[in-house]
This record gives sequence, C-alpha cells and structure tokens, in this order.
Amino acid sequence: MTEKTLYLNSGKCSHAKCVFCGWGTYEYPKLSFNELKEWFDTRVDEVETLKIFNSGSFLDNNQVDPKFRKWLIKRCEELEIKNLVIESRPEFVTQESLNEMKSNKVHITVAIGLEVADNEVLKNVNKGFTVEDYLNAAKILKKNNFGLRSYVLVNIPFETDESLEKSIKIAKENSDSVVIINWFPHGYSPAFNLWLEGKHKPLDKTEFEEKTKTFTNVEKDFDNFVFKPLWPKNKQRWINGATEKELKHPYYEIWQDFIVRFYKNKRKNVLFVPCAFRKPYTRSKLHKAIRRALFKIPNSRELHLIVISSPGVIPYEFADKYPFNKYDWKEWEETPEIKQMYIEVNQKRIENYLQTHKYEKYFCYLRPDSESYKALHNACDMLGIKIIDCISDETFEKIKDEKNALSLDEPLEDLKKNLVF
Repeated sequence: MTEKTLYLNSGKCSHAKCVFCGWGTYEYPKLSFNELKEWFDTRVDEVETLKIFNSGSFLDNNQVDPKFRKWLIKRCEELEIKNLVIESRPEFVTQESLNEMKSNKVHITVAIGLEVADNEVLKNVNKGFTVEDYLNAAKILKKNNFGLRSYVLVNIPFETDESLEKSIKIAKENSDSVVIINWFPHGYSPAFNLWLEGKHKPLDKTEFEEKTKTFTNVEKDFDNFVFKPLWPKNKQRWINGATEKELKHPYYEIWQDFIVRFYKNKRKNVLFVPCAFRKPYTRSKLHKAIRRALFKIPNSRELHLIVISSPGVIPYEFADKYPFNKYDWKEWEETPEIKQMYIEVNQKRIENYLQTHKYEKYFCYLRPDSESYKALHNACDMLGIKIIDCISDETFEKIKDEKNALSLDEPLEDLKKNLVF
C-alpha cells in the first residue's frame, strides 16, 4: 500500500499550552482557500493512504478554511485516494465539521492526542480537555463511520503506571488504532525545564521497550518525539569561565544525556580532537588544518570526529549547535583543583559515551599534556580500550611551545601516518 504524509503549515494550534509540546507554539500565516488548493495539488500524486498533519487541528476553522476541507474530499475521490488521516483536538470533532468531509469513497480517520486518560494528569500537563471530551469525540466519530487513531504518551510528566495502563485500556476500547509514543521534551515547551532541572528525564529505547512490553495490539513509536536538544533564543547565552559552575552547566548535562542515550553514530572509527577558541570549531585554523589532512587519507569518511572540551563529548556534527558554538573555557582561569575536576568529570562523560558507542579503532589527536588527553586515556584504560596516539613524543617535544601547535605540519604528518584503518 502506497502512503504519503504531508505537513501543513497554516495558522496555529488553538490551545498551544500543553506543557510537553513545542510544535503547537509555532504560528504560521493562515493559508487562503486558493493557497491551500495549490499546496495540495503540488504535493500529492497517486497514493492509497494520505496523512495530513498540521500541528494543531485540521478541523479548526481558524487553522484550515472549511471550504478547503470540502474541496479536499472531492479531490481525494478524483485521485482515488482510499484513506485519509487528519489530526484534531476533540472539541473540533463535531457533527457539523464531520458533515463537511463525509465520503462514500474515502475512509477518513481522525487522530487525537489523548496522551493520558486521567483528568488530573491532563490538567497538570495543561492539555485543555478532559477524558470525557475525548470519549464524546470518539462517540461522534463512530456514529459517522469515521475512524479514530489515538496517541498515548509514555513517561509524560505526572504520569503513573496506573494512569498509563488506564490510558491504553480506554484508548483501545474506543479507537481503531492506538500508538504509544515515547515522551521527549521539546526545547520550546515548559517541560524542557523539568529536564534541565533534573526533575524528569525522557526514556531511552531500552527503558521505553521495558515500560511498554506488556501492551499488545498497539503500535509503538520510540522516535516520533526524539530530536536534538533545542534551546529557544531567549535561553541561549554565552557560557564563560573555568569554574565548576561552567564545567557542570545543566545545558552541557542535557547534551551529554542525549548523546549517550539517544544519539546514534554510524561510522566505524573515531578520532578525538581538541576544541578551538573560535566557534564553531569548523571555522578555526586548527580544525581547518585537521580536515585538510584528513582529506588526503583514504576512507577518511569512515572516521568519526569527536571534540573533547569542557562541555564533554561533542560529536562533530553537533559542533555548530548551541551551546557548543557559544562558550569560552578560559584556561588562564584554571586552578589545579579545577584541572583535576575537569579530568574527572570528562573521564566519566567519555566512559559513558564509549560504553554505548562502539568503534573498530580509536585514535587520539590531543596534546599529551592536556587535561582532555588525560581524561580520554583514563577512560579508555578503565574500559580496556586500546587508543592510538597520533602524535609522537618526539614531534610533540619539538612543537609543544609553538602557538596553535597542533595545526603545524609536523604533527599533522604524524596524524596522517598513524591513521591506519
């Protein structure tokens, strides 16, 4: 069966107050009837099942022109689309709104984010409707031969094992299909602060599977909500200094948690490299020199670059993301105590990362006299990992007092010579 999903950016969710959701906070210009028709016809080809999601409610007149909904059904009939899935909050599921979309040729399913079938939890997460509202919508949909697809969130804030079981039971009793989705805090949602404050953590894949293993005849979606940590502009600020406060900054801890438990790497070998004063690192003299050297090495695309710095383990693909692009660890402010703390904190971060991310070969291009080098080697020793130093002792003795020493030709030649896959 061919299937296609369209994402419609028109208007804004009428509620937009759910503590766990960031999608509904976006407000787009409401598209006119003609703009909606053009949007549809330039994106749809021959499919059996079409899904339209619009971060809110397709049945809300303030988001989608009702004339378009009537036109859409006729157009789907012309295109011989057999199934149409739309999303809506329950208050917009009315007899009037369903009358606009009735069809003898297209089966229409309305997806509703029930999230949790517990009025107290719904109130705490500011969902804006009750279980009774959901049940009323389900009744109207069934009466009109529309389908209902219900979403239930796992590990939603304020949820209990009892409320989760109750939610699955009620959703299954009233729906044609149920999807269990792993909760993950959106950067633009109030719930993101719970993660920042260490009050509520999202489940990783193993935890999600364990939590949902007893639920049958439902779909399970671990990845739907999961995405890179995102900080709203008003929360982004430079992180300056070399103290315990900066080293253990909660923004760094969120990223380290994400990188260890959710991030997936696909490269075979790893090269650990230093940070640079200029941000993002890719614009620095050092990192440009490293990349030029790597370009001359066969199969260098199989090499995963990871920066070790005060924020911890930083896969290169995240180097331009906040806060990795807006911090200064001022080495001249370091005390002996802070240097030792840096080693201990980053050793643990590296251990956590390497316990869940495996490579065939491990390479190091760090100054041997740096705290990052010591943290990396300590971690590898603890885990029994053989790591290959790409700078010889002889070369380092020659260049260690030079400015931006690792960007010089001699250590870079060592790097190219030692990177053997």
